[in-house]
This record gives sequence, structure tokens and C-alpha cells, in this order.
Amino acid sequence: MTDSKTDSLARRGASRFTPRAGQRVQLFSAAAMWAIGAAILLVRGVGFLHDNLYLALLALAVALGVVKSRYLLDRVARKAVLRIHDRGRACYFGFFSWKSWLFVVLMMGGGILLRHSALPRDILAVLYVGVGTGLALADRIFWTALVSPAPAIKPAAPDSE
Repeated sequence: MTDSKTDSLARRGASRFTPRAGQRVQLFSAAAMWAIGAAILLVRGVGFLHDNLYLALLALAVALGVVKSRYLLDRVARKAVLRIHDRGRACYFGFFSWKSWLFVVLMMGGGILLRHSALPRDILAVLYVGVGTGLALADRIFWTALVSPAPAIKPAAPDSE
């Protein structure tokens, strides 16, 4: 057998064991992942707040979260929704790209390092609540896409001959 036939057989064999899911399952999974991440960050962040500056720090964190959602996370969520719609029924874990999964791991690791650092808890509170608020707000894009009717299939672009 040639290498291309061997590669093709290996891919087909491996694809039988790949967990596949439809768009709705992938959208729900992405929405749930962002909601869980937001909840964890918000609960931890609020727990870091002290009584003396509680409202001021909370207001600052929420304002930062709104800005983060508006200028960064909304775009990321829209891109992920488009990816899910374009892929259709595909590998379950592919609802985020490899680059996005790597970013998730790096952010989790960064959060753990910050939590165990000597950084004052009030600063951690602002960071955690800010990121958690941003995730929670941008998560609406996944939930909206989930409950919306499936998008029409885009026609293929005509060949430019």
C-alpha cells in the first residue's frame, strides 16, 4: 500500500472513534463552558473582596468586564459560533479551535499562578470579577445562537474562471 492509502485508512479508522456532535450540542457545550468559567471567576473574585472597598472595586471590575466583553470577547464568541455553524456535525471538542483550547489552558494556568502569588487580593478580585463579567456578558452570543433557528446554508462562491 502507498503512504497516502495508509494515511487515508488510518484517518478513517481513527474517525470512527472520534466523538461527533451536531451544531446545537456544540453550541450548548461552548455556552456552558463559558458560563461555568464565568461563574467560577465571579465567585472567587467576589470572595477576594474586602468590606472597606467592596462596592468601589466591584464597580470597577464590572466596568472592566463590560469593556472586555464589548471589545474582545464578543468577537471571539461570534467567531466560535461561525466556526460551529461552518463545521456542522463534527468532532465534539472542535467547537473551539486548537488555538482557543490552548488559550483556555494558558488562562487557567495564569489564573492559578495569580491566585497563588503575592498579589493583593483586592487586585485579584478586580481581575477575576472583570474577566468573569466579560465572559458572562459575551456568553449571551452562544445562548442566542443556540435558541435561534439554524442559519441557512451559505451558497458556495462562484468559481472565478
